[in-house]
Amino acid sequence: MSDATTRVFGISWSPRRWGFTIYIVAAATAAIVVFVLFGKQSLIGLNRDPYGFGLMGKSIAEGNSFQGFGSLLHRRSPLYPIVVGGVYWVFGPNLRAMLVVHCLMFAGTAVLAYDLGRRLLNLRTGVIAAALCILHPLLLRYTPHLHLETQLILLYTLLVWLLVRFRQQPTMLNAAWVGIVAGLNSLTKAVAVLLPLMFLIGWLVERRNRAKRGEAVAAVPWLPFATVFVAMGLTIMPWTIRNYQVTGHFVPITSGTSDAFLRGFIFSETKYITLREPPYTGAENASNAYFNGLAADAGTVWERDDYESDQILNDEAKRRFKAEPLAVARKTVIGVFTFWYQLTSLPSSALALATAAGAWALALLAWRRAKRLQVATWQLFLPVLYLNAVLAPLLALGRYSAPVLPTLMILAAFGIDGLLDRFAQARVASSTP
Repeated sequence: MSDATTRVFGISWSPRRWGFTIYIVAAATAAIVVFVLFGKQSLIGLNRDPYGFGLMGKSIAEGNSFQGFGSLLHRRSPLYPIVVGGVYWVFGPNLRAMLVVHCLMFAGTAVLAYDLGRRLLNLRTGVIAAALCILHPLLLRYTPHLHLETQLILLYTLLVWLLVRFRQQPTMLNAAWVGIVAGLNSLTKAVAVLLPLMFLIGWLVERRNRAKRGEAVAAVPWLPFATVFVAMGLTIMPWTIRNYQVTGHFVPITSGTSDAFLRGFIFSETKYITLREPPYTGAENASNAYFNGLAADAGTVWERDDYESDQILNDEAKRRFKAEPLAVARKTVIGVFTFWYQLTSLPSSALALATAAGAWALALLAWRRAKRLQVATWQLFLPVLYLNAVLAPLLALGRYSAPVLPTLMILAAFGIDGLLDRFAQARVASSTP
């Protein structure tokens, strides 16, 4: 970061000092939520380890790897429980220690949003983006639990930061970092695996459009482009090899695509999308009963063997995709919207929807302003739209939008920055005789 002092909101601080302050404030805010406010609320469940990641981490810390958690971890990706296991190996099976790590991850996300905003747009936008992240209820919501979302949010935002930097400086080193972090994202949750490809395609389209306008465009950095995918493949490869060793089949990261696709039919039923019934109980129980029935029809037991269960779901997903195209189209359209709000209860869903709608309204203002100023905000819109589009045909729950929220907050911040400029200009005009 440059140390040049800039005045923002009446404060003359260097970008470095802003970044340090944001990190401290974000970490402190998360710590208050995790260790003080969480136990005093009733909006979300008080079980801090609903998916058993703590148990997986404890097994890893004790040297037992993933024994007892399925050959393919029941559709989980491995990196988050490995991180939990590393923390438990250092500090013992100490939940508070892992929650402190969550607070530090949350703070890292806020700083990345700040730095992306200031580098791509301006310093005030970066500061506003960080404030929006620090106060965002959905980002804070996962810090008190052993959910992988806090780690995924950090890694996804870091990947966007690295992609933007790679576009500015397409060096081999920057390409390698993009690939490594993309691999770590994918090992946390596989949905991020295609983002680098989509970004590079967007970059090529941008370059073509600039060339058509007669602008000077450098040669395409094909070798760094290839390096991105080589580095990502090498990062993922050890887990792929492990999967082959335990199953005898090629599973690059995890199973679960068909699981999500089939659950989406149930979660998109009217009673769940309107929240007349809570999705995470009714729809989840109905999905489990559906899958148990499929396994029974195949003469086996659900999740007796992860790979076997996955093949049963693959067959059912192919059948429904061919036989029910209108139902697939319906749930995909619905998924575009449930991605932004479908949570555990009506109050939490309404809050998520309100914050998403407000952020998108400001982001559209930012888009119009960016077109006028010729700022390439596609670099921020693309990661948001990518994840929404990938998950809409599968299972698009409100919690799955969390990784893109910091990037969306940067766009919203640029919209706020533009409104502040307008208000300032209006004040000057009204005071001029």
